[in-house]
Amino acid sequence: MISRLASGFRNEPVAQRLLRNLKWIFSSQVAVALLGMIYLAFGARALGAAGLGMLALVESYGRIIERLIHLEPWQAVIRNGSEALEADNDGRFGRLVGLSVLLDLFGGVLAASVALLLVPVAAPWFGFDASQYWLLIAAAAAALISLRATGLALLRLYDRFDLLAKIDTAVAGLRAALAVGIWAAGFGLAGFVAIYVIVSLLNGTAALIAGIREMRRRNQQVRIGAVREALNENPGLLRLMWNSNLAVILRQTSQRFDVIILAALVPAASVGYYHVARRCGDVALRLGRPISQAIYPELTRFAARGELARIGRVVRGVSLGFAAVMIVVLAPVIWQLEPIVTTIFGDTFAPAVPVVAIQAVAVGFYMCGIVMNPALLSLDQDRVMVRIGATSTVLFFVLVVPMVKLFGVAGGAGTHLICNAIWLILCVVILRKSLRQTVVAKEVSS
Repeated sequence: MISRLASGFRNEPVAQRLLRNLKWIFSSQVAVALLGMIYLAFGARALGAAGLGMLALVESYGRIIERLIHLEPWQAVIRNGSEALEADNDGRFGRLVGLSVLLDLFGGVLAASVALLLVPVAAPWFGFDASQYWLLIAAAAAALISLRATGLALLRLYDRFDLLAKIDTAVAGLRAALAVGIWAAGFGLAGFVAIYVIVSLLNGTAALIAGIREMRRRNQQVRIGAVREALNENPGLLRLMWNSNLAVILRQTSQRFDVIILAALVPAASVGYYHVARRCGDVALRLGRPISQAIYPELTRFAARGELARIGRVVRGVSLGFAAVMIVVLAPVIWQLEPIVTTIFGDTFAPAVPVVAIQAVAVGFYMCGIVMNPALLSLDQDRVMVRIGATSTVLFFVLVVPMVKLFGVAGGAGTHLICNAIWLILCVVILRKSLRQTVVAKEVSS
């Protein structure tokens, strides 16, 4: 797969930079995935299926509110920051970063406030009584400080994927170690909720601190306060920020609200089985997202230079590579899934096996199109991304309730499978059309 990816970059420095970044991201994501499985295994054994289902609801609540309310500016910062750095305009870059920090701060405070206000409404839906309100209050606290988006943009623009990899691995290691300690001490649900809050706050600050240090090394400064000037220097920034976030929100809404919907349709233990399936799927996604993260800055540079054929070659190579990996790896894993699940999580999680299998296939479809979003963004097709996301999200909400009523908790995973397959088809069709239209437009203008 990496060979296919490299073949899309004939410029040797670009290929070397991309593959170096991928090495760091892949290695860190493998470590984070393994550490995440350790955390999940000890969480499952400490809490049981019902307790793990409650923890899943708490985490989903906090993350849904944060995702819906806190619009992340990192994609817009990378797009406009690349132009500022290429032009050696440190002033413009500093003002752009300052604006991004303000947007992150505002988004975190707003998300935490909304989460607090909705606690009396959400708690009864989850089946929590008044004595358990503190669970959702903790989730609101976890959303308060979230400056990671700006930090991500800085470290990716500076090609410091190595530093980002070390930060993510260290935080995941701390989470796994805390889970082992909480399990050994017998603190139960309260301990794991505390882990969630601590890790969220660390993730929200560590990358920005590292990014600002990198700025200082280059004699650049964050310029907070010049909001109007930053907006004038970066026309279309808010539009790109809104559309790129809206596409992700539409995409992740179904991935976050599924747990909330299941809470009203199935017992807490079934939610726990579904949580295991989702987390196992996240392991695979962690191995695929590095491609998307590392490739986006390169695709924006190709688009800026009008090298559209290279964009097409890279997307084809990566997508076919992922398809091959999914076929080779997924089939034997599904064949031996029951002993794998029961060994890791315990015999009580045997009912989760079919849910994990369906979710694995759903993730496979998504992985095959994981570079579609950065490719469409690089071609200024953010509005189209929103329409594709809206289509798959509406389809999910139409199907999920009848699917769960027909097939139980496995129906939730089956709904993801159907929607991911349709999403992939739409992305392929729209990307091919966008590349053809852009080529024709350039030929006409020339």
